Amino acid sequence: MRINRPDCEKAFAFDMGVCGDPDCGLHLIPSRKNGTPICEMVIGRDQLRDMLAIIHDNGLDLP
Repeated sequence: MRINRPDCEKAFAFDMGVCGDPDCGLHLIPSRKNGTPICEMVIGRDQLRDMLAIIHDNGLDLP
């Protein structure tokens, strides 16, 4: 799957976690090279399944 990469700031690492809301999703906090946060992204269950499928289908989950 190819995407058109937007002309915007790039993240070089991210933190992730969950909040107390079981209906929310996975929280990703991308960061700059110096470690400061850029934004917060919340990935819902349906998108998370799609993301895991892309990772698996492209062999990114293998060493």
